[in-house]
Amino acid sequence: MPLKPGTVLWHRYRIESVLGQGGMGAVCRAIDINLGVPVAVKENLFTTEEFARQFKREATILASLRHPNLPRVTDHFVILGEGQYLVMDFVAGEDLRQRLERSGQVSEAESLPWFLEICDALAYLHTRVPAILHRDIKPGNIKLTPDGKALLVDFGLAKVVDDSGGTTTGAKAMTPGFSPPEQYGSGRTDPRTDVYSLGATMYASLTARIPEDALERAMGREHLTPLRERNPEASSGVARAVEKALEVKPEDRYQSIVELASALRAASTASRPTVVRHYPYLERTAVRSAQTVVAAPKSRPVRRRPRPIWPWLAIGATGVAMMAGAALLPVIRGSLGGLLTPPASASPPTESGPIQTQPQPTATVGFPVFVPTSTAFFTPSLPGPTLAPTSGATPVGGGLGQLAFASTRSGVAQVYLVNFDGTGLVQVTDQTDGACQPAWSPDGSRLAFTSPCRTNSEFYEGSQLFLVNADGTRVEPLPYVPGGDFDPAWSPDGKRLAFASLRDRHAQIYVIDLETKVTTNLSHNAGVESQPVWSPSGAEILYVSHRGGPGELWIMPETGGGQKFSRSGAREDTHPEWSHNGDLILFEQDLNGISRLMTTLYQDLGAPENRVCPTGGLSTNPMAEGRFSPDHSWIAFETWPSGSNHDIAVMSSACTNYKELTSDPALDFDPAWRP
Repeated sequence: MPLKPGTVLWHRYRIESVLGQGGMGAVCRAIDINLGVPVAVKENLFTTEEFARQFKREATILASLRHPNLPRVTDHFVILGEGQYLVMDFVAGEDLRQRLERSGQVSEAESLPWFLEICDALAYLHTRVPAILHRDIKPGNIKLTPDGKALLVDFGLAKVVDDSGGTTTGAKAMTPGFSPPEQYGSGRTDPRTDVYSLGATMYASLTARIPEDALERAMGREHLTPLRERNPEASSGVARAVEKALEVKPEDRYQSIVELASALRAASTASRPTVVRHYPYLERTAVRSAQTVVAAPKSRPVRRRPRPIWPWLAIGATGVAMMAGAALLPVIRGSLGGLLTPPASASPPTESGPIQTQPQPTATVGFPVFVPTSTAFFTPSLPGPTLAPTSGATPVGGGLGQLAFASTRSGVAQVYLVNFDGTGLVQVTDQTDGACQPAWSPDGSRLAFTSPCRTNSEFYEGSQLFLVNADGTRVEPLPYVPGGDFDPAWSPDGKRLAFASLRDRHAQIYVIDLETKVTTNLSHNAGVESQPVWSPSGAEILYVSHRGGPGELWIMPETGGGQKFSRSGAREDTHPEWSHNGDLILFEQDLNGISRLMTTLYQDLGAPENRVCPTGGLSTNPMAEGRFSPDHSWIAFETWPSGSNHDIAVMSSACTNYKELTSDPALDFDPAWRP
């Protein structure tokens, strides 16, 4: 029977009010008597087998989902003779349809963050295994919370994609104006169906008009009215993105929700900082993978790529041409390579004005770096004299050099130690939900790590930071705040830990005092920021920021703030590493899906940048997450030269003596030299 205020369901849920009423049942606000919290109760009054199965399917789908822009199911039950009931978190606010009816079209600046959040939720759904299609995206199914968040609701028509790429059988329905042609009749639906429906919803939001029906357009009886004819204030970039999403033929649309989101983000401008929020599932799959098919959830694409055919010779020729017109910095040579240091005549940056450097001719070994005139933006505090590289393996405690790294060889990621020569493999952690991102304390006695961590990711939702002795004893959890803490980095004095956290819904840089456990947010902005690394003096932090585009290197004083350091344009810069004398920055750059290591001088503020190993046998090897050895003689990094295995390798800083330390078929990642 229909739900009424005051009714108590299942001896637990007291109905307070009816939020919506339809032929199939009602959605009500209720109080969970046991917990004293508001919930939403959805009712299904149909007793036919098919509608009962459809309702249960919705409950099953939603119960398995965990995403901030999707409702969370907490209960499902059947009362014989009455109906089925679904209990979800109660979300305050109105839906987008109500908003449009109340105040007309919504501005692009206000609505784009909502739609990017919905894109992220859909990217999460489409990358489930098996994938989930919503198939009923429309203004009435997007809930807007009082704090400006958008949630995708009502999974009554959602479908699970089977192994053949089709969808499970169930009720067939469509909403004129919001459903694509393939959703009518017996057409097959796929993720591009959701692309169309979200495009139609954006069109309706920006124009307060429902777009012309897809089936009518497919039959030539209607044509889509250009969005800017109905809303001239809409930007041309967003209008193009929406209209492409609304193409009648699936092959003419964006082929994935990630492609649509990338177009929307590219169309947004710097004048709309609210558009830049944390979209973890878009950020994991967008630029780096460019895939249109279902991928594994919550992981960035595993870097197992075929050896690229890439015009490195052209890059090498460019480097030679640059060398002809510019002098190089002198090189400190070790027995197996050298590290660049500034010319003896160059003065460190000061507050008094620009840095004036004079070209110094020298031979080329290792990393060619060119020295233009630069301007400092704050005074760096560099450490003492340059460290001289030592011969052979990096000494640690009088013994052979060691590295920590993460590997999935036990089925879930754990932290391991390995000697510089590839011997002495030891497992350090044994976390049930996995561990990764090892970071050494300055004295080399302890490791910080991230858990849960089942495999390699850019972001770790629900994760926590831990400390552990190098021998695996004394595991100490650091204070946990819901969201996810990851990317640990010790300060040079060993008293603080910088890290990234999702506790404010999008990644920000924090520092925790390891004695008092006081945590401070250093970012305080709308950008997505992660991967902090301290300068050797502890006065600055280098980090990665996503501010409406690809990852860029930024730099901040230890007290917070920040200014841009990267000068790479559309290329993605990630995983920075600071040389131990503070002069050189090593980082990973992604160009068209190919990862390579780059260097730039700290004093040159990120420009120019130069490729590590631009020519020779290593020039075609993918290289990621490079890390200097303590004496600067070696670099450890991730590589997958065969395209089928992902290992930890080392080479001298002169790009010689290449050696793969690991060769297990599992995923090996996150190398870290022991001090």
